[in-house]
Amino acid sequence: MKIGLVGGSNQERSFSLDAERTINLYPVQSQNGKEPTALYGTDGLKLFSTAGSDAIKKIFASANGRVFAVSGDNLYEIFSNGTSSILGAITSSTGLVSMDENNFQLAVCDGTSVYIFIYSSNIFQKVTDVDLPISSGISFIDGYFVVTKKDSGSFYISSPYDGLTWSALDFATAESSPDNLLRAINAIGQLWLFGNKTTEIWTNNGASAFPFSRISGGKIEVGILAPMSAIPMDNSIFWVGRDYLGSGIVYRANGFSPQRISTNSIELLISQATSPETIIAYSYQREGHVFYILTGGGLPTTLVYDVSTGLWHERAFLNAFGAYEQHLGSTGCYGFNKQLVGSRNNGKIYEMSPNYYDDDGQALCSERIYTHISNENQRLKFSQLEIAMESGTGLQSGQGVDPQISLFISRDGGRTWSNEYITSFGSAGSYLSRAVFRRLGQAFDWTFKIRITDPVKRVLIGSYLK
Repeated sequence: MKIGLVGGSNQERSFSLDAERTINLYPVQSQNGKEPTALYGTDGLKLFSTAGSDAIKKIFASANGRVFAVSGDNLYEIFSNGTSSILGAITSSTGLVSMDENNFQLAVCDGTSVYIFIYSSNIFQKVTDVDLPISSGISFIDGYFVVTKKDSGSFYISSPYDGLTWSALDFATAESSPDNLLRAINAIGQLWLFGNKTTEIWTNNGASAFPFSRISGGKIEVGILAPMSAIPMDNSIFWVGRDYLGSGIVYRANGFSPQRISTNSIELLISQATSPETIIAYSYQREGHVFYILTGGGLPTTLVYDVSTGLWHERAFLNAFGAYEQHLGSTGCYGFNKQLVGSRNNGKIYEMSPNYYDDDGQALCSERIYTHISNENQRLKFSQLEIAMESGTGLQSGQGVDPQISLFISRDGGRTWSNEYITSFGSAGSYLSRAVFRRLGQAFDWTFKIRITDPVKRVLIGSYLK
């Protein structure tokens, strides 16, 4: 019989209820394929550049084709040949970094101060205008840089197309609720002002005194938990929210209404973050799949929402102790026709691609824990499990010549697992190879876990029991 191989990460607080998990794999759909759904391996990493030695806090691709990164307390430019050049220092090496641009300048905010890099002269300098407040973040909309004043409900705008010049009179306050303003961001052509527990949407009304005003009805009774989780994408905006009842739900805006896209399982993982207010997000597109990626903040793993399927999966690095950590990438952008991600550990900048099957030479472990199989507490006996997959993907030499898939079996609802069973899914060109496990035994409740660590292409199509 066919059993449910494909699915997202839905591991509940009680493994007996649902232990389902998808790590470094993501579901895809096919209208006319052998099966309607399958699992593809997530992208691997290859070193592209190095910017200093500290973690990459932000990477940004400008509209003019240049790429910039903040590593520790320095701004770097990254070049298409993989070299890098330091442009200047920023004050803080610990704050969350935001970046945006107008046609002439790149603005960097380190959570306190603002810095401007002028494209034409390559001059990088700290903004010293006394009218600029202590700033928690920066964005750009309709010719103006916008900063949120730290520990207040106010936001300020720069002079038109000039992030070096600010006026003490060019500010406004999100006043519909008394919570502090945490992030101002340009999304869907409007200015979204995220507070602790509420959100307001403002627009440019063209007024000469101050050009922005709140849209009628533009108030949401949900604020933001992690200011750097707000990402405009797919003609909407996504964020990790908070309101008067609690926090840790992921939302997508449907017009001016917050639509919950996280599941109980994802919210459980967010609740386990040690500093959830520092969770950050980035996004990218791969073959029609648009991914919203949450990392940082002490999350157990990196959480990924696929807009095309509406399913969540996890991305993770398997450390030397056999435990999953967050994915190595902490921030991303699309530059030089490559998807670039910055390392959470050091100054490395990777190219992320489906053509790479490891993480810069380190094992990329793909894992799928199935849903439970039971029949009203009756004993079930199975002699064979076959995993239908793309076979014959072995390499010509080294690890992966004869790629292996591992099976672990739980008979107690995913609490404990059997010893590892291993079978091959085909050396190079062995396209008729089958991944089959035999003599499974019997149990009242079955849960299967499969793993692949060899650096080869991974496509899992179906799963069948006899």
